[in-house]
Amino acid sequence: MNTHFFFALVLPDDIKAYLYAVTEQLKSEFPFKKWLHPADYHITMAFLGNAPDSLKKDALERVERELADETSFELKLDGIGGFGKNESPRILWAGVQKQERLFTIQKKIYDSCVEAGFELDKKPFKPHITLARKYEGESPFSLEGVRQIANLEGEHFEAVQVALYQTHLGAFPSYEKIFTINFQ
Repeated sequence: MNTHFFFALVLPDDIKAYLYAVTEQLKSEFPFKKWLHPADYHITMAFLGNAPDSLKKDALERVERELADETSFELKLDGIGGFGKNESPRILWAGVQKQERLFTIQKKIYDSCVEAGFELDKKPFKPHITLARKYEGESPFSLEGVRQIANLEGEHFEAVQVALYQTHLGAFPSYEKIFTINFQ
């Protein structure tokens, strides 16, 4: 079976529950092909794809070393947006306020994976929490309409953990934590 791996910032359960409650309000008016299970909410730091165990092990050891002295920090949700065409986005996401610590930690993870031999996406890091995939409504999508229902500004949470996840295609939830790294 073709499976994928990625490093991600783990979200606390209360924020997952909050985001899920928001998506429950959106589902009836904004039809997406797939709404993510709340257990799958996260912020991707480095997508590894399919990889041999030796490469994953090397990356994990490097990431663990790089994050050994990191402490927890606060993040705030900051709005909702989409990737793709305005009238039919492929991703609906929740954003977080720009926080330099998040970018520093993501760079440490990204660089560690590259040093281990992974070829990673070179697009700039845009921290987000995917909520839904593939808009399939008959009328054009309205981000303004979503924002009238879902105000995600101001909810805050403590970032305390990064995990290496494995994707289980077709499962619900789809992502399994296979190793976690706790901040101090």
